[in-house]
Amino acid sequence: MNIPEGWQTKCLADVVEIQRGFDLPHHARRPGPYPVLTSGETGGFHDEGPVEGPGVTIGRATNLGKPKWSDVDFWPHNTTMFVKDFKGNNRRWVYHLFENTDLAGFDSGSVQPMLNRNYIARVPVAVPPIHEQGAIAEVLGALDEKIAASAKLAGISDELLAARFATLAQHGSEEVALGSIARVNAETQKPVPGGLLRYIDISTVDVGSYSFPEISSWDDAPSRARRKVSKGDTIWSTVRPNRRSHALNLSDDPLLVGSTGLAVLSPVKVGFAYLYEITRLPQFTAYLENVAEGSAYPAVRADRFADALVPLLPVEARNEFESLAAPMREHIHSLTEENMRLDATRDALLPKLMSGKLRVKDAETMVDDVA
Repeated sequence: MNIPEGWQTKCLADVVEIQRGFDLPHHARRPGPYPVLTSGETGGFHDEGPVEGPGVTIGRATNLGKPKWSDVDFWPHNTTMFVKDFKGNNRRWVYHLFENTDLAGFDSGSVQPMLNRNYIARVPVAVPPIHEQGAIAEVLGALDEKIAASAKLAGISDELLAARFATLAQHGSEEVALGSIARVNAETQKPVPGGLLRYIDISTVDVGSYSFPEISSWDDAPSRARRKVSKGDTIWSTVRPNRRSHALNLSDDPLLVGSTGLAVLSPVKVGFAYLYEITRLPQFTAYLENVAEGSAYPAVRADRFADALVPLLPVEARNEFESLAAPMREHIHSLTEENMRLDATRDALLPKLMSGKLRVKDAETMVDDVA
């Protein structure tokens, strides 16, 4: 392991002391302020936090070796291990150390994945002096804070729009077929040999957002790349609609092409923000679930999207909502794009900073350029 002058190569066990988390079945959890950190997405909260924060847990039963951070006291679930002793190292740097260390190959389970602390004790890691640990953590932390702040602002804006729409809807609306105010899969994109595209697959679409795809060649594109996606279109996954995979496209990119597994909804008699709002209502999702066909991979035909009954507010109310929502949706889109750039920068910086291949001063310049 080649490391900069002043750094040391140590075994993981010499850097931190790790301990298995504590059992806490769901029926034993009591409402409280302390987060329960599991190896999965969320563990809820409890009225006890036996481990002092800030601290770090590491996935033990699933997501092997993947760390989670807590600013406050917390309960480390038995699906995790937690850092019991940081041995004088910067706590946030330790979190990034686990982010940058692939421990998935140390699976000790015979039936299900399991990470054993004894198996990873001798893993070699590069350790900078404590002052440089702090500087590395500060650079990555600045990016994390910016990403979190933008995501929070986007989320608040989204909630405000939903609340405003609900308020307007209380004054009355009629039910109309979606196909009367929007087109479904209006444009089909034919392959362009030698041309370029940005392909949006179902897997890249999440609730309210999608990953901005890289440019690729039509020669390498899958046969299902057929749905033309334009600015202002709402895209919905036709497969397993109960996952609520839908997003609003506000990217003015002529290369965007979606999968045939997506329903592309284009506004006609309503604004793009209004169309997106009505197609993310719970009743719209329930309708899609009800008309989906198939057992293993339930899917909704395009014509069933057009038949969906949706609320149509009076013209004045629609215009009022659109004048508020359209610029806010554009701003949310800008925040999302910015976060994707910040995420990419962070992903590029992490391994280089943690290995010493990039020093903090140079990394700070890169952060200033992108932030």
